[in-house]
Amino acid sequence: MRGNITRRGKASWRLKFDVNSASGGRETRYVTVRGRRQDAERELTKLIAAQDAGTFIEPDKVSVADYLRAWLDGPHGLAGKTYERYKQLAEQQINPHLGAQSLQKLRPSHVKDWHAKLLASGGKDDQPLSARTVLAAHRVLHRALALAAETEVVSRNVASVIKPPKVEEVEIESLTADQIVTVLAALKGHWLEPIVVLALSSGARRGELLALRWADIDLDAATVRIERSLEQTKAGLKFKAPKTKHGRRTISLPLRPCGCIVAANSNSGWRLGRANQNLMPWCSAPSRATRFRRTTLAETGLGS
Repeated sequence: MRGNITRRGKASWRLKFDVNSASGGRETRYVTVRGRRQDAERELTKLIAAQDAGTFIEPDKVSVADYLRAWLDGPHGLAGKTYERYKQLAEQQINPHLGAQSLQKLRPSHVKDWHAKLLASGGKDDQPLSARTVLAAHRVLHRALALAAETEVVSRNVASVIKPPKVEEVEIESLTADQIVTVLAALKGHWLEPIVVLALSSGARRGELLALRWADIDLDAATVRIERSLEQTKAGLKFKAPKTKHGRRTISLPLRPCGCIVAANSNSGWRLGRANQNLMPWCSAPSRATRFRRTTLAETGLGS
């Protein structure tokens, strides 16, 4: 292996290797990698192979688009749905405007002008883009540049210098007691009923409710244990663990949701195909649950 690896920190490694210079000689290059030593070894092997194949790109010639794509195509550590959203924002809002810019020559002024461009005509058919979407795109760029700065590909994260546009907080409207009664009456006997009752009683998220197993329910103690969430991506459905330790929690339940769960357990039609998986009878794609929810709210005159 033509190169060496030096530890720089607890999870930081400096790679040293030679590349062919324009004059035909050899020049030394340094790259910082974070992770385990095995990660550093793989990266060094990849860099040397690229040099031998003539595909090695000097760090100062890497564009914003090149770096974003390499980051998102590598071990990014993002959840499936988050990865899809980051990829979409990178390809639709970042790369068309900043992608051709050299990563090392990206300046705060470029980021500021980019914000203005998106807000003015960054949407479909050159329509203005919402401040919320611009903020989301800024966060993707900021996260990528933070990694570039951490691994010394760039000297600083220029996205941290320019603040993203301010997003006005929209107050969420909650259903009134009368509206809740109307919705529950419309859902009587529907497969969505226990989910909605549990949501109203526990405050659990949609994905958490759809991921529940019979083992997570303790009817004697009247509690439900949240251990995971169901995520829907283009690749299909998958279960994922909570982001933090506080995401795993036990919630006390009043009598009504317990009664709905008992009813669901006794409904052989709902249980069909679920018994061997220990899944709750309503386990299905989040988009399906949302579609039925919107239909029910529309039918009751409560909007979507």
